[in-house]
Amino acid sequence: MQDEAGADGGVRGLIEEGRVEEAAAALGRPHRVEGVVVHGAARGRELLGFPTANLDVVHGTAVPADGVYAGRLLLTDAPEGGGEQSWPAAVSVGTNPTFDGGHRTVEAYALDRDDLELYGRKMAVEFAHRIRGQRRFADVRELIDAMTADVARARELMA
Repeated sequence: MQDEAGADGGVRGLIEEGRVEEAAAALGRPHRVEGVVVHGAARGRELLGFPTANLDVVHGTAVPADGVYAGRLLLTDAPEGGGEQSWPAAVSVGTNPTFDGGHRTVEAYALDRDDLELYGRKMAVEFAHRIRGQRRFADVRELIDAMTADVARARELMA
């Protein structure tokens, strides 16, 4: 039987299981991953209507289990004294199985923003709530419907 602290008995185990709220309680803050925003397949912007920031996550970082999360997208390379900029976000972790993806990604949609130019910027994603696990959808329309519901749920959770 699994204990309360995750499969490996610690915070990393909670994160790997997608139990980000419990991990945050143990850490005293939301778990975050950091990286540089890189170009992806551009499906979010061009096909799905949800432009995402795809993070090239720092190697060795504990990335939550595949699924959809509510959290925050943070710009971490602001000029000295400029402070962090952040936006509530819907975050996807996984391999994009609807498109037969094989590479695991972390991508965040800043809620209700399609005007951000983030390529090459240092960013962080904070994970606040798990919405659902990763799924393969029958077609793009079914995926868009699920993403619309995920974004609405993320908006509620981050209000």
